[in-house]
Amino acid sequence: MEIYLYLSTYIILIIGLSIYISRSSSSEDFLIGGRNKSAYAILFSKFAGAIGVSTLITYTGYAYKFGWGLFAMSIGSVVGYFLFAFWAAPKIKRLSTQGKFYTQGDLPAFVTSNKNTAVITNVITIVVQFFWILLSLAGGAKIIAFFEILPYETALLITAMVVMVYVLFSGFKAVIVTDVFQAVIIIVFLCILIYGMFDVKDFGTILSSSTGKNVTMGSIIGLVLYGGLSVFGLADRYQLCYAAKDEKSLKRGLSLAIIPVLGIVFLLLLIGLYTYIQNPNLDPDTVFVYAMQNFITQSWLPLLLVLFFAGLMSTADTSIFAVASHIVANTKKEQKVKSLRYATIITVIVAFIVALFWRSIVDITIVGAALRMTLSVAMIYAIQQKRNSGRFIASALGGILGLIIGILAFGPTPTIAITVLLGSLLGLVYRSKSQKEI
Repeated sequence: MEIYLYLSTYIILIIGLSIYISRSSSSEDFLIGGRNKSAYAILFSKFAGAIGVSTLITYTGYAYKFGWGLFAMSIGSVVGYFLFAFWAAPKIKRLSTQGKFYTQGDLPAFVTSNKNTAVITNVITIVVQFFWILLSLAGGAKIIAFFEILPYETALLITAMVVMVYVLFSGFKAVIVTDVFQAVIIIVFLCILIYGMFDVKDFGTILSSSTGKNVTMGSIIGLVLYGGLSVFGLADRYQLCYAAKDEKSLKRGLSLAIIPVLGIVFLLLLIGLYTYIQNPNLDPDTVFVYAMQNFITQSWLPLLLVLFFAGLMSTADTSIFAVASHIVANTKKEQKVKSLRYATIITVIVAFIVALFWRSIVDITIVGAALRMTLSVAMIYAIQQKRNSGRFIASALGGILGLIIGILAFGPTPTIAITVLLGSLLGLVYRSKSQKEI
């Protein structure tokens, strides 16, 4: 009964907050957060968007499966985050001020003066972000059902409905404000989980342990590439740039976000390694759930599951808004808010239906991670203000082709990040016959 009280209280608070926000929101607040967000709002939104249910489940599974190889991804992430924060973000903000961007595709369309680049970018973005909606909703509902709090279908429906309601009320402004709230909750959740799992004396044993699994060089390179390049391919990072108050706030917020993200990755590494020490024969999909079930005091479980529910929403709302806003990218501005609300409802309904049947997590997340990279090289090309639309399009499509080839050749392993990168770079070599580089 305690869990239902906590869960109801959280849902009422988060919806009440979004209603309160909506009372003073303009259409620009709804669409892109008012373009006045501070460094700290960006920091917490970036952190909460990066750490969701799929992250908690999959990174723990990665740690269990790859051990310290997980930090190969972190090394790439540090480089990628700082490059994006100090080199790319100011350029993106400057261009968005000139062009009043709302979607990821607006940037290449503005730079190349070719609307086809926007169409291709936004279609790929919709697929990528929809992928993460499914992982967030399915992963969260799966864990709630595992602990027999609610059936999978009911947990999925409640989660989808709650996120949909507060996004409908306040749009991107609600996504950012609730992300601040949810980021704090995620940090508290993992600290409680770590504290309940093992004592300080266990740290030495955990840190010196290895999963004993064979980690190939291809997997390590793939994890580094994913960590470094994925930030350049994600729509919500671009929308945060558009929403920032100024370049200084943007650089500070994005660069500082790497600190809590690395902290969370380290905590998840500890959970994965500790679980491997206790039981080396688990399916990586189940490691996070196994740890919650076996290594913490059960009286804490209701509170932990509600905190987990908050982590689920922090990624789901970002991805839902990204998909909906890119679906209505070509709608006239005066109709955009209304159209975006309809698109939000449709997105959530479709995601709910698909998640009823698709419930796999870790291997599929690896494919999703590579999918996030397909636009990275093309977007870096556009950020440099290169105007050859043929090269941009070829790079984006080359990334998709590389992903398909990688899956066929290697299956769902981190190695496929290499084929995605090669495909993107080979596409970039392409020079359109009808358009010369400027």
